[in-house]
Amino acid sequence: MIGAALDELRAAGIEVSTAMEDKIAYCKDYNPLHLYKLLKRQTPAMPDAIAFPKTTEEVSTILKVANVHGIPVYIFGGASGVIDAATPYEGGIALSTLALDRIEIDAENMLVRAGAGVVGGRLEKILNHHGLTLRHSPQSLFCSTVGGWVATAASGQFSTGYGNIENLIVSLTAVLPDGEIVTERAAPRRAGPDLKKLFVGSEGLLGVVTEVLLKVFEIPDETHYLSIEYDSMGEAVRGAKKLMALKPELMRIFDDEESLRYFDSEKFCLISVFEGRGSESRFNLARKETSGKVVEGYAEKWLEKRFNVSDISKIVPLGFVFDTIEVSCFWSDAERIYSSVIDEIRNVSGTVTASAHASHFYESGLCFYFTFAGLPENIEEYYREVWSRAIHASLKNGGNLTHHHGIGRLRKRWLREEIGEYASILGDLKSMLDRRNILNRGVMLD
Repeated sequence: MIGAALDELRAAGIEVSTAMEDKIAYCKDYNPLHLYKLLKRQTPAMPDAIAFPKTTEEVSTILKVANVHGIPVYIFGGASGVIDAATPYEGGIALSTLALDRIEIDAENMLVRAGAGVVGGRLEKILNHHGLTLRHSPQSLFCSTVGGWVATAASGQFSTGYGNIENLIVSLTAVLPDGEIVTERAAPRRAGPDLKKLFVGSEGLLGVVTEVLLKVFEIPDETHYLSIEYDSMGEAVRGAKKLMALKPELMRIFDDEESLRYFDSEKFCLISVFEGRGSESRFNLARKETSGKVVEGYAEKWLEKRFNVSDISKIVPLGFVFDTIEVSCFWSDAERIYSSVIDEIRNVSGTVTASAHASHFYESGLCFYFTFAGLPENIEEYYREVWSRAIHASLKNGGNLTHHHGIGRLRKRWLREEIGEYASILGDLKSMLDRRNILNRGVMLD
């Protein structure tokens, strides 16, 4: 059956590969347990083939053919996700979006149209040549794609000032599981139903995003950095809440363990960036009104290192398992969430280190980003125990399930607790749009 489908795709002029090196490249996302298996020369899964469509119409053809033959399709962008979402456990076709790489800049209207496979770092570099910036810079900027950002409801390091990906989307084009192409007339804003939001955070369940129209900004002409030390997480959180009134474009809080790692400080450190016209007055006011100790250079130091995750590749071959868990909460729950999740992770036998920083801020609350590393006897049992305890601690104390990494397979057992009866509506939509259940089987829903 797969052979006949691949013959049809090749006859339609679509590039298809069954080479083993491509199958290995598309057998997983960046979930830590996959890396652990690969080091033991095991593959988490294996697609039968990889398709590389170059246009929205070719994506449509792939899905039509897959529907006819009942072949599962797993969507891959940069495969930088960490929630076991794209893994092709049932074989079938891995659909790579990387050849959907067109970029069109509309400087007059401050827009950019980007294909789903455009890698973030390339997009930002091209925009910068035109004096523009997207200011959407997740740590995965240089290995994640525009389509992946939409599918996972991604958030970037400057989200406090510029918003998350859902705030930057003007319109998008997607292909439904039966091959139908859906798009809309672009406009700065409209009333009425905004159905493109069905695809934001849908993790490929409802369709394949192929092209996105995004807002862009002028590169700021001035930047001011503020670094502050506090004695506790509670003081730092209250300081951050106060700073929100001055609208910093970037803000982060590091707990004492992460502050030691980044800044050689045993305090709880807050860094913030104020940029653009008029930012100096906001910066001066923030510096004047803070209750913490103003220090120099921490923000600049972190900005230099912010994309460096090379430590992971050094410790995992030594038998360590490493991962991050991000959740959001309201201001009123922040101190309790931080303490309870950290305690639960540290109480799991095998934990070597557990720390946290707050990475995204809103008028009503923030996102905590927990990091843990363990050297357990059984990596898989340890990993699942840490996740279970951390998520239960978050949900029990007023936090949520995820801020920007998504649900995937890793978090789906808690999805109903997070979104209630909306989970049933999601199941109904999946059944209606994907009657043969070909797209990203097993992701979010059983």
